[in-house]
Amino acid sequence: MRLERVPSETGAILYDPRRLAHPHVDDFDPKSFEKSGRVTRAAKGRGSAWFLEPTTSAGVALALRHYRRGGLIARWIHDRYWWSGEESTRCFRELRLLALLEDLGLPAARPVGALYERVDLLSYRAALLTVRISGGRPLSSQFGAVNLEVWQRVGATIAAFHAAGVCHADLNAHNILIDARDGVHLIDFDRGQVRKPGPWMRSNLARLARSLAKLDGPKVQSPAWQALMSGYEMPRGAPFR
Repeated sequence: MRLERVPSETGAILYDPRRLAHPHVDDFDPKSFEKSGRVTRAAKGRGSAWFLEPTTSAGVALALRHYRRGGLIARWIHDRYWWSGEESTRCFRELRLLALLEDLGLPAARPVGALYERVDLLSYRAALLTVRISGGRPLSSQFGAVNLEVWQRVGATIAAFHAAGVCHADLNAHNILIDARDGVHLIDFDRGQVRKPGPWMRSNLARLARSLAKLDGPKVQSPAWQALMSGYEMPRGAPFR
């Protein structure tokens, strides 16, 4: 996928020209969308997100996310990140990874654009615009109703990402979406990486298991988790699509 870059007043925008013809900083400003009535839902917290209606019948619904810090440092620094160069910005790195995932045919959010804005010499703020996954709901909000076949599909999906060397830095029940057709998608690839096979793969699964346990969901011994692992361990032939 070919991404293009345009400068802004205080930073730059990296974007997919097929999906964002004339990029502007307003494309990453939720207030501009709220004025036009395009915001259908907002989710606040770490990584505030806004879900946007398309501008035309031929357009696509979008998701806008502003990067926010987590952990103790968030008490003092909410949305600033240390500046170490444009290609090191979290938004540019995530957009480039999403472009690679689309090229590989892996089920993740499709990239639209990324914006960083310098705050001062040492820091920047960032935002990411992606195609919204139609009908997607977090596994965390419905895992009690998910059947074993879908759990198996969750495992097979994770395995497909691992087979491509894609390490999700925060694989948990909130970052796995199930769409209206029971398709499985992974989202939020902030700090994600492409790596060689290694112990990180089992660490990913262990992180997911801890996430499910916190929600009083399937434990490692449960039929749901066993179905997930059977999907993960299935022989893989053609690339996942």
